[in-house]
Amino acid sequence: MSDDDERRAATEQAVSRDANELVEEIGSAWKEPSDMLEVRCECSRPGCRATLRLSLAEYESVREDPRHFVVLPEHADASVDRVVGSIRRYALVEKVGAAADVAEETDRRS
Repeated sequence: MSDDDERRAATEQAVSRDANELVEEIGSAWKEPSDMLEVRCECSRPGCRATLRLSLAEYESVREDPRHFVVLPEHADASVDRVVGSIRRYALVEKVGAAADVAEETDRRS
């Protein structure tokens, strides 16, 4: 996969991450850390509308690293993702290559 393709895939994931950030911000205003959130799969598949259920605390642990995203296990893309763990039934992936650069550049928390 070319650097341009990696950057495009990472941008798809960054859009989902931004949407999930808003859900997390709103949820944290009235929910406890153990309460569940429904967030979008943060994969690079165009048009993916899968949702995942994580606690506020679990999602916050994903967001500690700007290169980390949570996806359905079968949505991990070996060309831009390295599976580094799991949360519940979901894969925790870390962006690699050019995708890692995009993940860091687009992180609202950085």
